[in-house]
Amino acid sequence: MAGTIGIIQARMSSKRLPGKILCPLGGHAALNVLANRLSKARVDEWWLATTGEPEDDVTEAWGFELGLRVFRGHATDVLSRFTTIAAETGADWLVRVKADNPFLDERCVDLLVDARDSSECSKQSDLLLLHGGLLVEDEDGHKPAPRLPVGYGVELLRSDALAVAAREIPENEPHHRVHVTSWLAANAKNHAVPTPLDWPDRPDWRWTIDTYEDLAMARSAFRLFGEDALTIDYPSMVERLDAHPEIIGMNQHVERKKL
Repeated sequence: MAGTIGIIQARMSSKRLPGKILCPLGGHAALNVLANRLSKARVDEWWLATTGEPEDDVTEAWGFELGLRVFRGHATDVLSRFTTIAAETGADWLVRVKADNPFLDERCVDLLVDARDSSECSKQSDLLLLHGGLLVEDEDGHKPAPRLPVGYGVELLRSDALAVAAREIPENEPHHRVHVTSWLAANAKNHAVPTPLDWPDRPDWRWTIDTYEDLAMARSAFRLFGEDALTIDYPSMVERLDAHPEIIGMNQHVERKKL
């Protein structure tokens, strides 16, 4: 099938927080939360891309239980998982999502898909990303687009561009195969999509799960969201968390990993 395929990359092994993708958030496993929050996005099909290692037998089982198609591949050449899924499905475009970002929702995906479809120039881009800080014109002049928390964002990429990256990445730069899109970001045609002007600006917040402090923050946040945890949108999440700075403060000291 041609079209747009969503891919969630996930694995049980993690240097800083093993098993994080199945940690409980508001009564649901983190992977369950993410899959549900993305389920209505404008993609033709969702896949789970995990490793062939024995510890990811459980990851595969969760993927099937959540109604995802599952591919198991190389443990460190994550890029090869994406290119294999692209070849198997014939997809023109791939949405890349990381399983340790459970705050994501379909709006992040749809903003990129809408931007891609809005002009021929966008359709010719190799990689589209949400980008806060861009100057956007409105009725009052130019304003900077709001910046988003770490972990709140996805990537939309052309499958043929990723195939080119897979062929051209130098052997002495294997980190590009781990990070999937880093070679495209440095060498391809990128398109920055501004975030909506009515979204809150929160660049200092950290909405990913990579450490125990991140997990503590996320568990507290989703407990606060309560029965809305699987559907609450970005502005509403920020509004509720603004009233609880002690939650946001749980992981603000954690340093972002370098490429």
